[in-house]
Amino acid sequence: MTARRIGDLLDRIGSVKSPCDLDLLLFFYRHPRAFLLSDRLAKYVGYDLPQVAGSLETLITAGLLRQSPDSTDPARLYVLRRGSTLAGWLSSLLRSAATREGRLAAIGTLKQRQSLGFSDGGEPESAASARAVLRALEGPHA
Repeated sequence: MTARRIGDLLDRIGSVKSPCDLDLLLFFYRHPRAFLLSDRLAKYVGYDLPQVAGSLETLITAGLLRQSPDSTDPARLYVLRRGSTLAGWLSSLLRSAATREGRLAAIGTLKQRQSLGFSDGGEPESAASARAVLRALEGPHA
């Protein structure tokens, strides 16, 4: 899958903004129903707990993931919601990202967007910051 196609899928899904978001979705794609502690999940995906907590909140709010209600047990049941309106686009993204090459391409696209300061609409947050980044990328003219 091309970087452009990955970018299009990320735009359509709208809520996958960071590599942690993507890696959590990949984890739940492989384990659609998982009962575990948040700190264990953080270890499985290789991110720190606050970052995983933020990404979980993002994915739950977006309707891509469901979490069991609070109970006396600190472990939670997480369920990937395959029936959402984004299911087709999400499935395409995750099928591609499940391969090494696809994951690297998706993470590269996400990191590029983060460094350029992309907002939810796929546009740079400010034209001035985007121009500054482009100038830095171009380097001095010979």
